[in-house]
Amino acid sequence: MAEIARDKLSNRLLQVLWTGLFAVGMAFTEAAVVVYLRQFLHSGSPIPADLGHWTVRELARNHPWVPVVEQLREASTIIMLIAVAFLGGKTTRARWGVFLLAFGVWDIFYYVWLYALIRWPPSLLTWDVLFLIPVPWVAPVVVPVIAAAAMSLSGVWLLLSPRCTSHPSPTQVL
Repeated sequence: MAEIARDKLSNRLLQVLWTGLFAVGMAFTEAAVVVYLRQFLHSGSPIPADLGHWTVRELARNHPWVPVVEQLREASTIIMLIAVAFLGGKTTRARWGVFLLAFGVWDIFYYVWLYALIRWPPSLLTWDVLFLIPVPWVAPVVVPVIAAAAMSLSGVWLLLSPRCTSHPSPTQVL
């Protein structure tokens, strides 16, 4: 019986590891897109553009297709995270765990990769456009990093909890 419990824990730890690795890779892809987008939109500048909250209106004026494409890219990111959650979780609890872990790790490593690639943001207090769906969300970078850390920890807790791999018995519900 102890061996079965150890195998289940081992499988859940692997689930956490693979979910995290997926999110780190996905974060690099997202960061690379942003690096290219910054260079494209400000090709005359040797330093990539600082896409502050004012930039959304500026983008819409000079490149009306960019905000629409960005909204579609953001929506596809959420769809990919949901798909990974359904592929990686057998129960609703496990799916939420995978989704929260993947979203949190992706969001943190998005900023890690941006900093590694272009030294942006210079500070966790630097303002950023977080999402464009349904309207632009802007905040200092530290806000999504804290939220993402909480999501990641919640996801790990959901995945490593013994109830994650089985349905609760009537006594557990009561």
